Amino acid sequence: MSRLALIAGAGDLPAELVAHLPEPPLVCAVEGYPPAGLQPDLAFRIERLVPLFRELTAAGVREVLFAGAVHRPKFDPALFDPDTAALLPHLLPALQQGDDALLRAVIAVFEDHGLAVRGLADCAPGLLAAPGVLGTTAPDPAHEADAARGVEILRTIAPLDLGQGCVVAKGLCLSVESLFGTDAMLSHVAACRDLREPRRGGVLVKRAKPGQELRIDLPTIGPDTIEAAQAARLSGICLQAGHVVILHRDKVCAAADAAGIALWAGA
Repeated sequence: MSRLALIAGAGDLPAELVAHLPEPPLVCAVEGYPPAGLQPDLAFRIERLVPLFRELTAAGVREVLFAGAVHRPKFDPALFDPDTAALLPHLLPALQQGDDALLRAVIAVFEDHGLAVRGLADCAPGLLAAPGVLGTTAPDPAHEADAARGVEILRTIAPLDLGQGCVVAKGLCLSVESLFGTDAMLSHVAACRDLREPRRGGVLVKRAKPGQELRIDLPTIGPDTIEAAQAARLSGICLQAGHVVILHRDKVCAAADAAGIALWAGA
């Protein structure tokens, strides 16, 4: 019988994912990115991927699942084994592109070595935002209009493979997520709100990029997102139903309710 391996990065997502799986996976942690609340079964370095593949195959692993944060690696040439070094011509060009291109290259390497890559939607759909209002505060027409504008913006910039979110207030784009992520975007908005109108209100829109590889690196929010949205004086958060992970859902909804932030998921 084949076993599932979790390729785990930093943060809370790996542990919450494990709690949603019917059977415990083999937890493989990337060195330098320990998953919170989980004891890894093994740790590995990116420079030694092929030995990892052999170890997984010997353990009966045929499928892998990715969860957790890992930044773009800085390789140590002295640590490469010859077989992993042979993969560099496939990986290095992707490192110069957007996140989706890089992650597609990573998935291709795993699949080329006989490991099927599964996604959160398949393994733990309960972690994803369901359609509808998620807290007690429903969006009003202004929220809906800003969310629609945000969706339009993200669809327009999707071919550039940038971020998975933006902030819109009264139809104006206040910020677009980049490589530094949602927290940095919201911090920027918070720092700039007194510079010009609108000084409060607006919606954070989080959604997967059109055509994105959905088995890895789905957009994610957690309690810290609500705190950052409140600091940025936002009044709404719109998620793409079925495509955004909600960490610590009960805490997220309670925090949004306490802050008076409309939290909902749509198409």
